[in-house]
Amino acid sequence: MNAVANAVRTIVTAIANPSDYQYALFDWVVNGTGNVIVEAVAGSGKTTTGVEMTRLCRGSVIYLAFNKPIATELQTRGVNGKTFHSMCYGPVTSFKRTKQVDSGKLNTLMREHFPENVRRVYGTFMTRMVGLARQAGIGAGLAPNTTEEWLAIADHHDLEPDSDKGTMEEGVTYAMELLALSNSSNLIDFDDLLYLAVKEGLSLPKYDWVFVDEAQDTNAIQRALLRKILKPTSRMVCVGDPAQAIYGFRGADSDSMALLAEEFGCVKMPLTVTYRCPKSVVEFARNWVEHIEAAPNASDGLVNEFPKWNTKSFVDGDLIVCRTTKPLVSLAYRLIRSQVPAHVMGREIGQGLRKLVEKMNAKGLDALVAKLEDHTRREVEKAVAKGDDAKAEAIRDKTECVLCIADGLPETDRSVPALLRAIDSLFTDSDAGVKLATIHKAKGLEADRVYWLNSSKCPAQWARQDWQKQQEANLCYVAATRAKRELVLIEEDDER
Repeated sequence: MNAVANAVRTIVTAIANPSDYQYALFDWVVNGTGNVIVEAVAGSGKTTTGVEMTRLCRGSVIYLAFNKPIATELQTRGVNGKTFHSMCYGPVTSFKRTKQVDSGKLNTLMREHFPENVRRVYGTFMTRMVGLARQAGIGAGLAPNTTEEWLAIADHHDLEPDSDKGTMEEGVTYAMELLALSNSSNLIDFDDLLYLAVKEGLSLPKYDWVFVDEAQDTNAIQRALLRKILKPTSRMVCVGDPAQAIYGFRGADSDSMALLAEEFGCVKMPLTVTYRCPKSVVEFARNWVEHIEAAPNASDGLVNEFPKWNTKSFVDGDLIVCRTTKPLVSLAYRLIRSQVPAHVMGREIGQGLRKLVEKMNAKGLDALVAKLEDHTRREVEKAVAKGDDAKAEAIRDKTECVLCIADGLPETDRSVPALLRAIDSLFTDSDAGVKLATIHKAKGLEADRVYWLNSSKCPAQWARQDWQKQQEANLCYVAATRAKRELVLIEEDDER
């Protein structure tokens, strides 16, 4: 350890007093062999630790990040940070002889090749299934392109045709046809950037060291890409937290870290000290993750329950998290009416609400409300009849968000255009004021004081499959561990 300590003192500059866990990782880089899974709890300084590990590496290094902001942060710290998509962008666009990535590719292909009645019954189902099939590597040599395999994906993700007039077998047949059309098309979308790099055997640069951030959120096609950039002598560092795996609905494998460990022969090493959370929050978080530890110099902090509150409780810099969106929208309007600057994180959430409003094609606000309520009743009944409580919850939540925003419009301008402007204004990713976020959106965020709204309703009761139950429990852990000083548990009330 002395040789490593000397190396750390010489090279590692960002960590004043490395923990024993961090020293062990630095020692592994200098003296170890093979690949490693770093199981890092929330707030454990995994990015800083990973960056300092790269300074001990000899040879070429790539650090694959979950999203562009993390990749950019890595670059500012002198590391070759990329997303999986940016790594594959050049080879795939050159192969397809285009620089344009078209996120609406599948919808374009459906309009061109499928009649309107098929799109109405299967459109959303088809696009969702094709996305998941590509992430699983169907057609790229990673999984068989069989009806049974497609049905297994649909079952795993609780997917059903858009209408009760459809059948699973027919929907899968159409989805398989859409994938074939996608593969032969000159258009590319974001899924294609990863999928085609594997399917077409495109050449990618190889590295001596490969670091993978948020390894708990990887999928089959990403693991195949890792194989493509590793040399026989390369070493790999996969950093993640199984208890923060919350993106299974997007196609991430719920057991991705175990799959990485098995496929690449990784040893496992812990990073279990959180430098974010105070002792009381750590103790609370142990309801879901028993091995999380508070830092030696951590403050006591606070975990409080506020069954009743008012808008004066919230100040600039507070973070409010919730399992669903509608309670956040309602609270955001209460704050704004009380002259407290606030916004809901997630521009893409606002875009989804915008599309729902535009889909109703209503000429006035009253007509929109009537159409929305009728649409919601029908769609919820279909979802409940199929046992898809998750979809029913999502449908209700989306509609209630729109209705809540409509209620907040001024009497002088109660129109559909005004509603769309209000949606655009409310949903932003700014750092100013009080931030409200779904727990999914809050992953990666932190604040001195965090309010967990409707904590009693998390985990969701509709989760039936084991992976869904685990990810719902993980959401609780993520919500709790955003707090740097104080965690406040509050429940929605009826005050307006």
